[in-house]
Amino acid sequence: MTMKIAIPTSDGIRISSNVLHIKGFKVFEISDGKIVEESYVIRAKVVNNPVASGDNRNSLSHGSEENLSFLAGIDDCQIVIANGVGKKMFEELVKAHKEVYITEASNVRGAINHFIRQTLRNHPEIA
Repeated sequence: MTMKIAIPTSDGIRISSNVLHIKGFKVFEISDGKIVEESYVIRAKVVNNPVASGDNRNSLSHGSEENLSFLAGIDDCQIVIANGVGKKMFEELVKAHKEVYITEASNVRGAINHFIRQTLRNHPEIA
């Protein structure tokens, strides 16, 4: 089985703890317990324009726009591994059918290796 995992990071090395201000995600495709592909996806920007012409973005709150821009780059990922995302973002990820792991790990490579070995500790209570 193949799965995609997104880890919020600004430098590709450290897991970012402030997910609303990240530059992007390190995305790993895992198959049969091995990394088969990895990439860096730049976070999509959503511009808050109250005078936009007739689209639904006008009715979104600032928080909703931040959530949409956060999720836009990882729509094909089934799992998100983060240091913390805040309760509201955690709920948005779950609503978007993402399995969320909250870890104390700070290194992207270490976290993905622990996930593959099934030794990644999940702490959803600190979301």
